[in-house]
Amino acid sequence: MPAALRVYRRTPPITSERTQVSGLLTEHPYDALIRCAMHDDALQAFALGCSALHKWSGFSNFSQDACRGRAEVIRKKLLSRLEREEGHRGYARARRILSSIDPGCDNPAEAALTWVVRALCPYEVSMQYELSAGGRRFFADIAIPHCKLIIEFDGIEKLGSTQGEFDRAKRSWLQREQALQDQGWRFLRVNWIDFNDWNALRGRISSTIGVASQPIPARFALLWEPPSERCDGEGRRFRATSGMGQMEAGLKICFPLVSQTGAN
Repeated sequence: MPAALRVYRRTPPITSERTQVSGLLTEHPYDALIRCAMHDDALQAFALGCSALHKWSGFSNFSQDACRGRAEVIRKKLLSRLEREEGHRGYARARRILSSIDPGCDNPAEAALTWVVRALCPYEVSMQYELSAGGRRFFADIAIPHCKLIIEFDGIEKLGSTQGEFDRAKRSWLQREQALQDQGWRFLRVNWIDFNDWNALRGRISSTIGVASQPIPARFALLWEPPSERCDGEGRRFRATSGMGQMEAGLKICFPLVSQTGAN
């Protein structure tokens, strides 16, 4: 597990609201997220924002309309608070990030992948996209219906913790993929190692999507910026010998408000 990064800022919190986290008095979680979106790497801010929106909205695949409705209420509150910072450095990038985060991302890895896809794709991108095949209900991590393309993050934890769970999950996965391929869907799978080379990953995704017939909307194209060494250096990346993605661990360490508190 990587060391936690401690960041000191001289600027005061955006609002005077405070909350308690494990007995500590902190700024309101919304303010913390806004400050991250204004001043930290786009990758880090987008992943944190998706994780926060996922938790705060109580997101569930099986009640997506209601959960996304709650997420939009929260987004409006975030953007309203952000308006207090108009004219300050980071305001425009924070507005782009907070307008683009999605509550459907289950974890930081899916959020990072969504960040890359959204910055490349000119078509509608849907998270936890519902599909049906062979009488069974499925949810794709990321789907681009225009291209009939499904992009999924392959984390080993998805396949269970025992050999029996692994074998059952693998059989189910193969059956699901074949059923959806029979309907014309294509699959692109990404894992933690792919995050070691962002440019190669972007090239692979762009090539799979194909030649765009329309420009990428500016609010998404401007999401992309190469991660800094501080955000994505050697000490922060996932390695095959580790049992957990280091970026995921680092996000949980640096931003405990998302995992420990709710927000209203």
